Amino acid sequence: MKGPIVTVLAAAAGIIIAQLPATAQNRVSSEGETSQHQQPPAPRVAHVRVRATLLHWGMSPADIARVMAGPSRIDAADDENTVRVLRYSAEPIATTVTIADGKLSGVALDIAGVDDPALPNFTRAAWLGMSRTAVLQRLGSPAENHFRNCDGMNVEQMIFERSGEPDVGIFLIDGRVAAKKLGRSFPTDILGFALPLPPDRANDGIDDIADRSKQQLVAVGMKESELRAQFGAPKLQVSYTFKGHPAQFAIYETSPGKSFGRFSLIDGVLTDFADGGNTPLNQILDGR
Repeated sequence: MKGPIVTVLAAAAGIIIAQLPATAQNRVSSEGETSQHQQPPAPRVAHVRVRATLLHWGMSPADIARVMAGPSRIDAADDENTVRVLRYSAEPIATTVTIADGKLSGVALDIAGVDDPALPNFTRAAWLGMSRTAVLQRLGSPAENHFRNCDGMNVEQMIFERSGEPDVGIFLIDGRVAAKKLGRSFPTDILGFALPLPPDRANDGIDDIADRSKQQLVAVGMKESELRAQFGAPKLQVSYTFKGHPAQFAIYETSPGKSFGRFSLIDGVLTDFADGGNTPLNQILDGR
């Protein structure tokens, strides 16, 4: 499977964690000007049970349906309709499941809430982890900027206005997109987020244990050590921080010389994985 997955992997392989650029020329307020606003508490991580931890590579649509409730939306991701994207916005952590060629090929947890379907379409151009410079290039200058120092982190609130659309706040922490919210208010939980509890394989609701045992049991909620136990050291790993917590983007070779996958982890917990298809790994790392 090529196309969008290869493009995403090639782009991710070139990630550079940048420093906070200079401030845009628009209405700007500093921490002193916004001191009347309640400062958010220190970063807090909740650990919650999500059904997506029971999903793994290669699952059939029937097994996915046994684990998950009905999706809130289904999209086709390619012209041939061989790739379907199932979105579960009502889960404790909003979940996206990708099915390719009749099998599960990826699961992503929206840890930052950036995929809220209520957000206007123009905000889709700003994705989690995007640099400040890229946000300005794609969305233009915001109507307002507000800066705060929260628990030692530089938090910037960019407010964007569009005619006929609700106002949107895009929040950057240390120069990277960390959240998107409707309205102009500053959320007090901006530094907090939730991670999945580990998979509970004893209660996954799947009857065919023999068939399941043949699959590589990659699932969100896994620990980094479990990935390394299956696949060895990553072929590429980019480290960064998410709301003050260590995070990694990694590419592992999942079958020597044949296939690979991409993985995102926060605090050593897997939050996103996708099958990379059969394109040779060296072509992905070279950006081809």
